[in-house]
This record gives sequence, C-alpha cells and structure tokens, in this order.
Amino acid sequence: MKVTTLLLTAAWLAAAPGAWAQTPPAKPASAAKPAPSKPSIVIKQPAAAASAADKTLSLGTGKGGGPLLSRDELRACLTQEASIRTRLADAEAKRGVLNQEKTDLGAEQQALRNERASVDVLKKQAEDLSARMKDYGARVESWNQRVLEFNSNNKGTPQSERQRAEINKDREELEKLQKSLEAEKASFTGTSDATLKAYNAKATALDAKVVDWNQRNDQWNTATKALETERATWVDSCADRRYREDDETAIRKGK
Repeated sequence: MKVTTLLLTAAWLAAAPGAWAQTPPAKPASAAKPAPSKPSIVIKQPAAAASAADKTLSLGTGKGGGPLLSRDELRACLTQEASIRTRLADAEAKRGVLNQEKTDLGAEQQALRNERASVDVLKKQAEDLSARMKDYGARVESWNQRVLEFNSNNKGTPQSERQRAEINKDREELEKLQKSLEAEKASFTGTSDATLKAYNAKATALDAKVVDWNQRNDQWNTATKALETERATWVDSCADRRYREDDETAIRKGK
C-alpha cells in the first residue's frame, strides 16, 4: 500500500486598508460684535458670521478639489463608508479564523509527520519479513530438488540412509521456520494494516482540510482585494471632497 505525504500550500495576502479620516466636530460660529455708531459718522459694519450652510467639512483631507458634494452624494458616501467599515471588520475577523486554522493545520501536519516515523518502521519490518520469506521459498525449492534427486538415486545403501536422514532433518527445520514465518506474518499483517489504514485515513482527512482552507483563503484574498479597491475609490470620490455641514446634519436627522 502506498503512503503519500501531504504538503500545505498556502497563499497569503495581507490587506492593509488605510485609516479612515474622522469627521471633525463642527465649531460653533462666534457672534460678531456690532461696532458702536456715532451721529453723523458712518462706520462700516463687519461681515456677518458664516452660517452653518456655509461651513464645509470633509470625510478625509478634502484636498481633492472638485465641486462640493451634494446632499445625495454625501448620503451615498456616508452609507458606503459604513458598509466598507463593516465589511473590513468582518474581513479582519475571518482573517483571524483563517490564521488560527492555519496554525492548527500545521500542528496536525507535524503530528502526522511524527506518526509517519512509525509507519516507516513498519515498512522496514515488512521489507525484512518479505526478504526472509523469499529466502525460505528458495530453501524449500532447493529441498524439493534434493528430494527428487534422492528418490531417483536411492539405492538403499548406508550412504543413501544418511542422505535420507539429512533431508528429513532439513524438512523439520523448514517446517519450523514455515510456522514461525507464518505466525510473524499474520501478527505483522494485522498490526501494519491497521496502522497504515489509520495513517492513510488521517492523511486523507488532513488533505481535504488543506484543500478547503486554501479555497477559503483564496476567496478571502479576492474579496479583500476588491474591498481595498472600493475603499481607494471611496477616498477619491468622497473623502477628498468637501461637503456642507448642514447637509450632514440633515442626513443624520433622516432628511
């Protein structure tokens, strides 16, 4: 029976999404103090404080230029940001599970390699037993040939009787050797077959686990790469453009 080894291949892609820019808290507008007026003297009044509608913020640097985000565009950006954050957290959690599974698979592989040592010992014992069985078969064939020659040339002389005695003695030795080898073979076959069967079952199960892990790891890599592309697009179209503060306030209120 053939014993196959198992190799773990693992393709790793560590996604490293950039940090999200936080929306800066809105600063309250400071009230302008009116300048005192005097009769017959015209004093220019200072500009009115900027209203909330004129304040602009950004989800990122806001240095990308381009027109201000409309309220609908801002709503879409905020929705997409929340979605990307959620999926990034989910991807990170799945990465943790995959990493732990990889560690567990490595431990199983090491245990199987340790167990393989005992399988190799059994293999060597099987080869030794096979060699001794082959030697026994050659001795039996030689003994049978001697019997044929003896029967053909037996003349009933004292010398023939001595040959008969030697042949019978060799037969007894061969019979004892046969019983010993058959007993060893029966015992060894039961032990080796059970051990090899258990080893192969573990190897097959581990191989299936590795295939499954590799498939899920590839899927994670593909999904994470797509998510990173989406995040980069979001930065360009959302985080690097400014928007009106009152639009965000309205959106937060469900308007």
